Amino acid sequence: MVAINDKKKSNGRLIAMGCTYEPWIALLEQAGWKTHCCYDLRTADAILEEYSPCVCIVDLSNNDFSLNSISQRANKTKHVKWIAIIKKEQLRIDSICQFINNFCVDFFSTPIPSSQLLDTAGHQLGMLDIESTSWIDANHQCEIGLYGESKSIKHLRDMVKRVAMTDVNVLLSGEQGVGKELIAKTIHNLSKRRNDDIVVINCSSLSEDDQRTAFLDPLRHTSSNDIITNGTVLFNGIEELSKPLQLKLLNYLQQPENEKLNDQGFFDVRVITSSSIDLELAVKNDNFNKELYYRLNVFHVVVPTLRERGADIILLAEYYLQKYSKEYNTLAMHYSEEAKQLLLRYNWPGNVRELINQVKRVSLLNDSNEVSLDHFDLPKKNNIKQSLRTIKDEAEKDVLVAMLEAHKGQVASAAKDLGVSRATMYRLLNKHNIIPDVRYCNGGYATD
Repeated sequence: MVAINDKKKSNGRLIAMGCTYEPWIALLEQAGWKTHCCYDLRTADAILEEYSPCVCIVDLSNNDFSLNSISQRANKTKHVKWIAIIKKEQLRIDSICQFINNFCVDFFSTPIPSSQLLDTAGHQLGMLDIESTSWIDANHQCEIGLYGESKSIKHLRDMVKRVAMTDVNVLLSGEQGVGKELIAKTIHNLSKRRNDDIVVINCSSLSEDDQRTAFLDPLRHTSSNDIITNGTVLFNGIEELSKPLQLKLLNYLQQPENEKLNDQGFFDVRVITSSSIDLELAVKNDNFNKELYYRLNVFHVVVPTLRERGADIILLAEYYLQKYSKEYNTLAMHYSEEAKQLLLRYNWPGNVRELINQVKRVSLLNDSNEVSLDHFDLPKKNNIKQSLRTIKDEAEKDVLVAMLEAHKGQVASAAKDLGVSRATMYRLLNKHNIIPDVRYCNGGYATD
C-alpha cells in the first residue's frame, strides 16, 4: 500500500495493495487520508511515479506479490519511505528480513497496531516534506558527471546527497574530465549555503596576494569585492597549491570558528577541494602538507571514470545529442548501431568531457537524422587494433634493449635470460633494427 502526499490537498492519499479493507485503513481514512485499493504492481508503478515523494506501505503478509518484484521497485524509486506489513513468523525468512533491512524505514506484524501505524506513516510523510524543501534531486542535474543509471553513478549521487546536508570538508578525486567541479557545485546547491556564492579557484594560477584568498589571512585589511565571507570555496587542483598557501589554508582550517574574523566580518566558508592525482602519494613524497591532507580529507568522494560507467555511455550520448541538436538547430536525433558500438569500444581517456566534445562535433557536422560512424573523430576498429600492435612492438623493443644493456651486449647471454634461442634473439633484433655488437657504447644501442 502506498501513502502519498497529495500536493493539491493538505491530506494524504493511501493506496492499499493486495489486501482487503481492514480496520487500519478505516483509521487512516478517519485521520484524513484518501484511500484507494489496488491489486497489481503496474497500477502501483503509475501512482509511485506520479506522486513521489511518498510513503509506501507494502503488505507482504499474504504473499500476493513476488518479493523480487517489490525489491526492484524499492531499489529504483526515489524519495519513497517503505513500510512493510508481515506475519510474525515471516521474520524467520531471510529474504523478508533482507528486504526490510535494505529498503524499509519500519515494519509491522499482524494484527496491525493501527494507531502506531498512523503515527509512523504521518512521521515519514513529514520527513519527506522536509527533504523536499531542503534538497533537489541530484538525478535531475543532467550535466557532466552526474547523469546516468550505472551502479557507480547512483552511488555517487547518494554520497553527494548525504554530504551536501553537512558542513564537513570534502575532497573530490578522479581523472581529468569526470566532472569534479560540477559535483562541487551540486554539493553547494544542495546545502544550506545554496543562497550564498560558490567561488572556484584554480590553484595552478593562484598567487599569494590573490584577493580571493583573503579569508585565509584574517590580518589582511582590504575592501576588495572579490573577498568571499560566506558560502563555499572550491580549490580546483589542490595539489598545485603552493607551500605557503598550503600553510595558510591549514591555519584557517585549524582556527576556532570565533577567531575567523577581521575588518570584513565573520568568515563562514566551507572548503571543497579537488585533485586529479593521488594526494596520499603526494604526501608520502613530501609534495603536499600531511596535516592539511587530513584536514581536507574529511569526506572523500572518488568520482568514477566513464570507463567505469559503461552502462551510461549510450544514455549520456543520446541525452547530449538531443541537447546540442536543439541548441545548434541541427537534424541529428539518433545513432546508428555501428556508431553505438564505436562509443562502447572506445576507452574515453578524457571521460565525460571528451564524450560531450564528440557529441558537439557530430551535432554540428551531421546533415541527417542519423549519426554514423564517420561523423566521430575517434579511432575506428582497425586503428584500435593497429594501436595495440604498436604498443606490443614498443614494449618488445624496450625489453630487448634493456636485456642487452644488462648483459653488456652479449646476445647469447641475453637470449638465455629471455628463455629464447639465439636464432630467435637475432630475429627479434633484426625486426626492431637493433644493432648490439657494433654500436654498443656506454649502455646505448643503435636502433631505427
